[in-house]
Amino acid sequence: MSTSTHSADRSDREAVLDRLAETIEATHQRIDPAEATSPDEQKLQIKWIRTLGYLSGQYRKLLNDEELDEMAAELELLHDDGGHDE
Repeated sequence: MSTSTHSADRSDREAVLDRLAETIEATHQRIDPAEATSPDEQKLQIKWIRTLGYLSGQYRKLLNDEELDEMAAELELLHDDGGHDE
């Protein structure tokens, strides 16, 4: 992967992570079990909780992908350095 492609992927990923973090925070603020007094409100709260869980999982996966990309780049650098020493 070229440096410019890697940089673009990283900035896109960071933008998505930022958006997810904002959405997770907004979703978290909508969850208030004390306000769910009727069965319909309780169902809505459950939907918000499920949404929060899904968004959090996607955030975690994206962070994991970022870590894997960083490790691959480091491995590539180590491999390239090893080839120059011989």
